Amino acid sequence: MKKSFFLLLIAVLGVYSQSHAKYSTNSAYMSLYSQKIDLDTKDTALETRIQYQLIFKFNDAKAITLHHNYSIYFSFFEKLEEIEVITKNPQADGKIKTIKQNKFKSVNAKSSSVFYDDMQEINIDFLGLTVGSEAIINYTVSTLEPHFTEAMTFKNYLPVEKVYYELTVPDNIQVSFIEKNIDDKLKIIKTKEEKKSKTVYTWTANEVDEEKGFDSAPARLYYTPHILYKVDEYTRKNKTYEVSKNPKALYTWYTHNIKDINLKESSRIKTLADSITMGASSEKEKAKRVYEWVQKNIRYVAFEAGMEGLVPREAENVCNRRYGDCKDMSNLQYALLKAAGVKAHLTWIGTRRIPYTYSEVPLKNTDNHMIASYKDGNEWIFMDATDPNGIFGLPADHIQGKEAMIYISPSEYELYVVPVIKSSKNYSTEKALIKPIENDIEVSSKTYYGGVIAGNLANHLYYLTDEEKKDYAKGTAKRVSNNAKLNTFTLPKQENIEGKEFLLSYSIPSYIKEVGKEKYINLFLDKPFLSDAIDINDRNVPYAFKFNVKSVSDYTLEIPEGYKVSYIPENVSYKNALFGFDISYKKENNHLICTHQLYTEFPDLIMQPDKFPEWNQFIKKMTLAYKESVILEKN
Repeated sequence: MKKSFFLLLIAVLGVYSQSHAKYSTNSAYMSLYSQKIDLDTKDTALETRIQYQLIFKFNDAKAITLHHNYSIYFSFFEKLEEIEVITKNPQADGKIKTIKQNKFKSVNAKSSSVFYDDMQEINIDFLGLTVGSEAIINYTVSTLEPHFTEAMTFKNYLPVEKVYYELTVPDNIQVSFIEKNIDDKLKIIKTKEEKKSKTVYTWTANEVDEEKGFDSAPARLYYTPHILYKVDEYTRKNKTYEVSKNPKALYTWYTHNIKDINLKESSRIKTLADSITMGASSEKEKAKRVYEWVQKNIRYVAFEAGMEGLVPREAENVCNRRYGDCKDMSNLQYALLKAAGVKAHLTWIGTRRIPYTYSEVPLKNTDNHMIASYKDGNEWIFMDATDPNGIFGLPADHIQGKEAMIYISPSEYELYVVPVIKSSKNYSTEKALIKPIENDIEVSSKTYYGGVIAGNLANHLYYLTDEEKKDYAKGTAKRVSNNAKLNTFTLPKQENIEGKEFLLSYSIPSYIKEVGKEKYINLFLDKPFLSDAIDINDRNVPYAFKFNVKSVSDYTLEIPEGYKVSYIPENVSYKNALFGFDISYKKENNHLICTHQLYTEFPDLIMQPDKFPEWNQFIKKMTLAYKESVILEKN
């Protein structure tokens, strides 16, 4: 028996040594990421305490330069109970110098100029680091708000020798778990141990490589391995409280939070609603006018401290101040439409940064946004007025494909998936005339945009000065050649951009390549997706699109007098259900027209890694077509 135990100990130590050896030559790594969660009931509330321990290793000067600090974040609903940081730094004489820190100051975490929340940040600088140092962070956070839980993620920005999660649950608390993106490669060891009046769950993973970053990736939670726990219900003093058992339980909490708003009729809101909707021929027209009025007149500024992050402000106050966050703008639309006799609905929703649905994850983790909704017959119309140039009837790009929780009454709601807009509605159409002058070319083009593309472009132009708009036009010409010289341009007004002309004229010196009696002209003034092939040997993370698109470009070459077309490239195409292109040429009198059609049609705007080989074939075939030139020859 003793011999068996000794052999087992040798085997375990051998595994640890191999694990330690795997990252020992890395510039920096973490030897431990540990998170111990304790749930308990306090009076009639549920308390969560999370103890964190992180141990960093620094093997060279580069590690010290790049990873000498770490930030801790916590919100209004969380209390930082204790924090301690220890660095163990080897000295030239062979001794270890230990430095302890336990006093830190929190500051408001940085956010964008239109977004202000209660998130606090503590930035930790590891002191005295030398090559071979070890830095240890211990801290504890508690909260009395069980509708939020922190995802237990297994990958980090550095490789980790050991990831350890522990959840201790008293018998009077019922929990359940949701696993996301877990695969066998991680080799997670799960345990469940029944103790006196408690159950302890653990998850351990060893030798976890770092999470690589990739361009055009969806938000990390779409693909990173993680586990969510949710408190279904708990019992205290013979009374049972539902928390996140199902979407209905979450909705009950949401409606409780907003029960005290919109209690009084507002004469100001009524007068404004009548003014906005005067002469409207239908409820839908009234909804459209209210949506566009709020877009134009209420500035989006998010103040989301404490419960202000959950509860809208009174509609009249938002109207008077002329600014508000997403909830405020939604509530104002709701109140104006109600005053106009139109039934609107407050709606909770997550942006595309969040991969969950309420059906699957009935937690506050599932949303970060609020909009207003209006039902036209059987069709829901989602009105996100934070998008200043969004088009009524089309959802904002950042909520496409997301499940919405729509307020019907204090006890009734509807879950509805916002549609992903088809490419046929998100169009870009360009007609360009290319006129050769010697070996230079002059180009005049008309471009039209529609759908979500038009709204996004309008949002971009909205904040530009006249000089910056000129720079934008120059940049559009220089996508063809750095030598392009802008002549004239006309941009439509931002509030009326869909289907309107973008006029552009520019010249490119020495664009035509002349060899003997032949002139070579590449007609592709734009080459979408040219550099978007994916390294399938390195990337296993999905590729995200902002919207589906249908692009049609007609490049018309005016054949110069005294020349004929001696070579026209072959027509080529590549098509499947998700993406494709078609390039064709035709000659009409003294013009040669190259038509380039392109589409993407992803149902969820995400391309999974198993589609990468097909995508690369699509890119390769189109790139080869881009290299083709028309050849002109003297008569």
